[in-house]
Amino acid sequence: MANPVVKAAIVPLRHIVRTREIDREWIEGELFPLCDRLRRRVRLGEPLKGRSLFCLFYEPSLLTRTSFERAMGLLGGHVQHTEDASQFFPVRAPTYIENTVRLLASLHFDAIVLRSGQAGVVERAAAADAVPVINGGSTDDHPTQALLDLYTLRQELGRLDGITVGVVGRTEHRNVNALLFGLAAFREVQVVLVPVSGQVQEDVVAYVSSKGVGVRVEKDLRALEGVDAVYLNSPNTAAHAELLRSHNLMNLKIDEQFLARLKPTCPILDPMQRTGDFLVETGDPRLAYYRQAENGLYIRMALLSLMLAPRVPRG
Repeated sequence: MANPVVKAAIVPLRHIVRTREIDREWIEGELFPLCDRLRRRVRLGEPLKGRSLFCLFYEPSLLTRTSFERAMGLLGGHVQHTEDASQFFPVRAPTYIENTVRLLASLHFDAIVLRSGQAGVVERAAAADAVPVINGGSTDDHPTQALLDLYTLRQELGRLDGITVGVVGRTEHRNVNALLFGLAAFREVQVVLVPVSGQVQEDVVAYVSSKGVGVRVEKDLRALEGVDAVYLNSPNTAAHAELLRSHNLMNLKIDEQFLARLKPTCPILDPMQRTGDFLVETGDPRLAYYRQAENGLYIRMALLSLMLAPRVPRG
């Protein structure tokens, strides 16, 4: 019998800039199956041996940066980073990000993970097209966070179509935007927003609504009683959390009383932004945030493999 043809899995985008540009067919046909193989410890060898990644972060982020670094290392590649690029000449301001990207390309880095809170920086870095650029968190989007959240929801619930997700906390945030953009790729999804501060941008709601996502805003946690999953997104800083508490806007405790409102199968996701904001007083197995963090490692390993390895065989 002839050997079957081994096809290569190719990422459809040279750059990962916006969550809404990533299509469902690729997520389910290439990315998630590779993540599943990584979870099963199916070895890829060292597909990124000899490849180099630079994490260019203008804002610190332990989890995003470290998971990319760990992912690259496990795949046999090399990684360097700056946790606060604003401290270093000549890259201290992202005003000339195109030059910085070309500088790193000239040092033979194969890809850049870029994090910046300044509008348009990631888009301009990608437009320079010197090396692949991955958005590690921009003003209003965070594609790899969205992908790991979607993967976690699929792992926890077994599906993404037809689910209802309750989002609690700071809703005017890139993590929430990215999650909504990601969910918009799936069918018959409902989102219940229970904000403790801010509101999702109108253009984000308009976009996901146009894709069939039902979005409603509620003030009471009782609205979470029918949801399939809860997504906690904390305030920006400890000071912000304290300000909200002083106005009696945030006294959320994740305790047995909170959990009693939820379905027995309802996972609670948290992108690990916690700064002493939500009080967690239970060790209930529905708390999925460490599983979520681990899934972030698999997602980033898979992304780097698909973007940078010459060929990644399907399994």
